[in-house]
Amino acid sequence: METGIVPIYRKFLQNNYLFSLEFKEGHVFGRVIRRRICHYRPYPLIDKAGNAVVLSPSSHQTEIRLADPRNPADEILYLDSATNAGYAWIMHGSIGVKPPQIRMYPRFPEGKDIPGKFPNLSPIRPSSGDSFGYVSYDVSPYEEPTDYVEYVIPPLTHIGFEFYNEDPERSHQPVLNILFAVYWFQVLKPEEPAHARLIGKIARREVPAAFLTVGFGETPMELGGPVMEAWNAKPLSLDEASELGR
Repeated sequence: METGIVPIYRKFLQNNYLFSLEFKEGHVFGRVIRRRICHYRPYPLIDKAGNAVVLSPSSHQTEIRLADPRNPADEILYLDSATNAGYAWIMHGSIGVKPPQIRMYPRFPEGKDIPGKFPNLSPIRPSSGDSFGYVSYDVSPYEEPTDYVEYVIPPLTHIGFEFYNEDPERSHQPVLNILFAVYWFQVLKPEEPAHARLIGKIARREVPAAFLTVGFGETPMELGGPVMEAWNAKPLSLDEASELGR
């Protein structure tokens, strides 16, 4: 797309790729050990009881999680432990939306402000179908989810969504294309000399690496104590990281 929005699959990381995760506390640096592509298509929206969510004309669906239709008590976009198979892990991906009349408003984490607001505007109101802060077919089409909203979801974090049907005449059920990669990764430790040298090179852009923000825009989410402890992670500012290994 001419706006700079690209299909999310182009941004998925391969094995042995380097990256930085930006949290509120700072950057955590890592190396992908293995990955798995997770694809759910089609995903007709359901509620926590497993019932189809069909929005009547000009109506709103309050915040819900994306539940597994086979067992609605389980969430699709949720990692229930800080580590798995001996490594830290994280989810990275996007969601395509149809039909075009549906607006999807993500909350990351659930219950928090919806991203995409101009700084001086009032909070986004999905119940009114506000014309900003939403994802729709136009920017992340069902056939090819894009990085218009790029989700980097750490463990133990719930994601919420609200929906609005802007069609004034017809009811519609939101249908999603959920495309994610799960990365198992090695956390690079600044106290280990070999890792410190690599962290410094990543921060100074001396080696190829991806820089991912966990959360939206100007407010990266907190790494939090349980996950930080399980990962044995020591977040750094980019200035601190840039001084390593010189």
